[in-house]
Amino acid sequence: MVRFCGAQPQGLLSAGCRSRQAITIKYLIYLVFLFLAGATAAAAEAPRISGLQLGLNAGLTRLVIEASGPLAADLQTSAEPALLTLTFPPGVTAQPLPGTAGSGLIERAGPLSEAGGRVTLPLILAAPALVERAFQLPAQGRHAPHRLVIDFRPADSAAFRMAFAAPVHLPLEQSADVVPPLPASRDNRRLIVLDPGHGGQDPGAISASGRYEKDVTLAVARAVAVRLEQTGRYRVLLTRNGDRFVRLPQRVALARQKEADLFLSIHADSLASDGLTRGASVYTRAEHATDLEAEALALRENKADLLADSAPAEELDDVVSILLDLASRDTPRLSGRFAGLLTASLGQATPLRRNAVRAANFLVLSAPDVPSVLLELGYLSNLKDEALLFSDQGRRELAEAVVAAIDRFFGVEAQPAR
Repeated sequence: MVRFCGAQPQGLLSAGCRSRQAITIKYLIYLVFLFLAGATAAAAEAPRISGLQLGLNAGLTRLVIEASGPLAADLQTSAEPALLTLTFPPGVTAQPLPGTAGSGLIERAGPLSEAGGRVTLPLILAAPALVERAFQLPAQGRHAPHRLVIDFRPADSAAFRMAFAAPVHLPLEQSADVVPPLPASRDNRRLIVLDPGHGGQDPGAISASGRYEKDVTLAVARAVAVRLEQTGRYRVLLTRNGDRFVRLPQRVALARQKEADLFLSIHADSLASDGLTRGASVYTRAEHATDLEAEALALRENKADLLADSAPAEELDDVVSILLDLASRDTPRLSGRFAGLLTASLGQATPLRRNAVRAANFLVLSAPDVPSVLLELGYLSNLKDEALLFSDQGRRELAEAVVAAIDRFFGVEAQPAR
């Protein structure tokens, strides 16, 4: 039989009921203790800022804020146009830290101050700047700090005012959709590396009428180069400017050594048993192909190096270093962004394949620090594509489409050719 402790005079409670009542009271006290202890621990665990670092990273100005836990902050302007202020959430504390000497776009960071229960960090700018990316780096050891990393890039005054019309919440959920940073050289024109596929003993695809892919890729690359140079906005470098064979690692290495802002590899395809398939497509690099056709294309293009003699050990080492190098966080995103812009622009000049933006493991797109895409102009096995690609007018229209995409990628207001 189950017994209940009902509402009875205290003196009438059974010993068992009194015992259970005492246990209940102790349990409630224990829960209150746990709640208070948890609240105290939560307050004690609020991040405490312990360090500031300022420096340059791949053309960006990088601010690193070290703390005992993950940090968030709001970044906003003040009445002074050259001043940005980072404001941390309530509860965040800071060690007394002096200001940090200037670097790049920031003349001075700090000192940290506290008012109204909020810690703030002033940033005095040397020039207008925008946040390129902001992300958390968790502690790498028991006693290592957490880090909030903020990268700034140059901007004009109008873009600065627009970007900070409202506070910017950091870290960013995802990288801002912005163009790559300006080069550090005095010549602020972007460097575009154009890579005409194949060459020399490697003809590439062969059309039904016997014409070679290596010829059309070079002709289109030259047309694009001429149009880019006419704008006055770009410097252009071709991986080959004649009928010669260039290994894939050498093409990649050239773009990296010259610190290119964009790498565009130009190709054309052919399907021996299919004369109907036509249209352009654009590829980015991925370890796993988006489809079997993309995977097969990558295998064909990657085999181009088999036509050369065995590579020296230093070249193989360079390939390994390229694949193992820590890639810029934004390189794949920027490559994907340009692929989308290029596809949209090409649609005005030539038919596109279905699902025109694809990905596969192309060796020629392996530069970790240069946005890179591969453009398949069309199919030489299709008579209409062949006629378009081997005509002056067709190549001019393709060149215009490519340059228009490059302009949009870098946020340049297109102007008539000089």
